[in-house]
Amino acid sequence: MSVDPVKASTAKVERQTPERKTHADDPLRGAVSGPAPKAEIVKTEINPATHVIPEHEVTVELDTPTDNIVVYKVLDKKSGSLVLQVPSAEAIRGIHHTQELLQQIAARGRTATPEEPAAPITKGKGNSDGSKL
Repeated sequence: MSVDPVKASTAKVERQTPERKTHADDPLRGAVSGPAPKAEIVKTEINPATHVIPEHEVTVELDTPTDNIVVYKVLDKKSGSLVLQVPSAEAIRGIHHTQELLQQIAARGRTATPEEPAAPITKGKGNSDGSKL
């Protein structure tokens, strides 16, 4: 099977733009005989909406002076109500609870008396390299 090269054509193709059609009056109007009912034209006033977007105030503060937890609060300017808080109140409570638990664990380690070891010592066979089997 062989393919012959495509011959270059110099013929120009002209595209005609479609003619615009002019419409007479509404065809339904012309079809109805007799007087056409009059339509009422009602003018409405357009009043621009004022303050469509709510206005908010953003505050940045520390949860407590000892904790370095930065709290972002978004407040509604009109009512002063809280719109959004990051981190949430639940997350802050969780952070405080975790800090209390860590302090309790640290306090246990400090209260060990010299007679009682702070951590249990495990005894077992040891090799000369320090590993236990």
